Amino acid sequence: MDLSQIIIISVLQGIIEWLPISSQGNIIIIMSEVFDYNIENALKLSIILHLGTVISASIYFRNEIFHIVVNLRNYKFGHSTEYNSLTTFIILSTLSSSIIGFIIFSSLLEISGNVLFTSIIGLGLIITGIIQKTIKSDLKNERNLDNKIAIATGILQGFAAIPGISRSGITTSYLLFSRFSPSTSLKLSFMMSIPAVLAANLFILFGEGIQDLKFIELVIAVAFSCISGLISISSFMKIAQKIRFWIFSIVVGGLLLIPYLLDIVS
Repeated sequence: MDLSQIIIISVLQGIIEWLPISSQGNIIIIMSEVFDYNIENALKLSIILHLGTVISASIYFRNEIFHIVVNLRNYKFGHSTEYNSLTTFIILSTLSSSIIGFIIFSSLLEISGNVLFTSIIGLGLIITGIIQKTIKSDLKNERNLDNKIAIATGILQGFAAIPGISRSGITTSYLLFSRFSPSTSLKLSFMMSIPAVLAANLFILFGEGIQDLKFIELVIAVAFSCISGLISISSFMKIAQKIRFWIFSIVVGGLLLIPYLLDIVS
């Protein structure tokens, strides 16, 4: 993959991360099908690219993060105050998503064959679309969080290790199902992604490693996804609440399943 390709997918990551259409699944498809990139490395690089958008989210939610850090000296496990509740939510969701995500990611590395991997992405996109079609919301906010919601949302975030399952789509949908407002659901979804993505990147960089890319290329990829994410996050968080992205997910997912179904028939 040359530098121009890295920049293209990094910019795309920064744009579509905020939309409930699985940035990971779509980025992997572009890398493997358009740029003929190795599936395993495409999977790993898609996780590295999330580091850039996590930095964008951290900047966007810097006030909330600042208050959480300041509150740590008075923190008590539970949901007695708004920031205690947010901190407890992030801790429990990160622990549960890390366990599930590690198991799923390790299993995905054992999969051989682009057609099977693409079909998994397609199925994931269809599931994402179906979930989005049925969501409802109310007026709950951070004060209504509890341990059950934190753990359940974390587990769902772990399942987003499956390419095609939109992390923001599945976590936001669950929070909306639980009657949280759209703005609260989106904020919680992106804030809980920060420690989870950082943990995933540490695992990739120091545990698994990634071939065919130099350190400077990884830095460029993260930088461009961060810049693109910063430019687009405000607009796309508003758009994500209005456009019917579930149609896109189901249509693209169905198209990706076609090669797998043809293989079965033949």
